[in-house]
Amino acid sequence: MQNVVFGLVTGSILAIASVGFALVRQTENFLNIAHGQLLALGAFVGVVLVTEHSVNIYVAGAISMVAVGVFGLLLAILVFEPVRERGGTVLLFTSIGLALVLEAVMIAWFGTGIRLYRISFGEQHEIGDVVITTGEIVIVALTAVTVLSLQLFLRRTRLGRSVRAVASNADLARVRGVSARTVSATVWFVSAALAAMAGVMLGVLTSVNTEMGWHNILIILAAAVLGGLGSIYGVLVAGLVLGIVMDVSALYIDTSYRSVVAFGLLVLVLLVRPEGIFTLRRRQEATV
Repeated sequence: MQNVVFGLVTGSILAIASVGFALVRQTENFLNIAHGQLLALGAFVGVVLVTEHSVNIYVAGAISMVAVGVFGLLLAILVFEPVRERGGTVLLFTSIGLALVLEAVMIAWFGTGIRLYRISFGEQHEIGDVVITTGEIVIVALTAVTVLSLQLFLRRTRLGRSVRAVASNADLARVRGVSARTVSATVWFVSAALAAMAGVMLGVLTSVNTEMGWHNILIILAAAVLGGLGSIYGVLVAGLVLGIVMDVSALYIDTSYRSVVAFGLLVLVLLVRPEGIFTLRRRQEATV
């Protein structure tokens, strides 16, 4: 049961990162591989603020989200916008090239060493045979609040409904007067901010290094495909499930094989349901 709790915490972080990835996939129609490097950048911004400038971890996380969100928006305007009309394949390879550039910049700026947040996880709470710290509870709670806020934004605000309309049918949304530029800017900012949030939480839980972007984008991609690329909420659930499966598997196999477990589960699911677990075979509009 203890590993299930660990998996829930890991899955919460993975879910946040995967939802941001799925937002771009739904509205921009390509897989943004550079999303993993935005996660790593968020982790680095947070750890520098906490360890070198003695900023409170919650304030550092908020600053990281805003800074990386704005940076993600700038990348969308300067890098992706000029090649948007060339199609998804060009955008995909552009994102791979961008990921390599961002990794090189982070290596030059932050170095290749491992950095730690060195903050306390707070008091330990015992629930039967399960032990969970205050910090881990905060991670799960922040994930729940963030997901609820995102749901309210998408369903209760005019801008959120515009995002859903573009995700469902971009051409029809434009005909009805939805500003594709405004929607795109919103999605890029939110996606990058969510990546930064996941990066800070992952850095607090483990460590921060320049390899974390590539390592985690593969697992994020697995969660996105597993949940169904057409369903943001499906991706959220898939992220939680994948986190639990990976941590529970540590009871039986070496932890270095966690990524193998993730992709093994992905292959098994795709053999049975190629469109992902949570995507309807014949859906009339995209589920967001």
